Amino acid sequence: MKILTPKQKIVLQAIKKFFSENGRMPTIRELKNETARLGLKFKSLRSVFLYLNALEEKGFIKRSSKGRGIEVVDHTKKTFINVPVLGTASAGSPRFFAEQNVEGYLKVSKGLIKSNNIFAIQVSGDSMNLSKINGKKIRENDFILVDPRVKNFNNGDKVLTVIDGLATVKVFKKIDKRMIGLFPESTNKKHRPIYLTPSDDFIINGKAINVLNV
Repeated sequence: MKILTPKQKIVLQAIKKFFSENGRMPTIRELKNETARLGLKFKSLRSVFLYLNALEEKGFIKRSSKGRGIEVVDHTKKTFINVPVLGTASAGSPRFFAEQNVEGYLKVSKGLIKSNNIFAIQVSGDSMNLSKINGKKIRENDFILVDPRVKNFNNGDKVLTVIDGLATVKVFKKIDKRMIGLFPESTNKKHRPIYLTPSDDFIINGKAINVLNV
């Protein structure tokens, strides 16, 4: 990004100030008056045009043919990603609907995820309370981050699976050429594996890549 001259900074400040106070972008004449109040007086409207051209060339604004067609470009470095929460998955037997409606967003550091395609599921149940992702246990009410782009799964991967329209989180294991197993990792011995074949109504939605403890 190019550096602004002192006068260009005043013009950019005038644009932001006018928008903040009026809720709309200034016309060229209004911008001329605003810069004068900040100590920069232009003799003509053409001078204002030239400064706007410079701001656009340096990438600080965008313009359109509309009368107030100025848009300030945000150069703030974003360090967080808003991850959609798509519902609840059972860490027990499958008993919650895997609804695809966004229930809210989690603000997650870019240091934890490398893609905007990640979504989150909140965990219900205790069938995975001995399981860990990145050294963190999966507890009830925690949020699991799921990468839906992963399609090939290895034994030991934690996966989000929808079975007969209901969602569950389990450990993936390939049993043979046709059968896979979804295994709990829990202090509660009542939980049992789930065995599936291609003829069953299920889909593995993605791999759990991180857990956010609450």
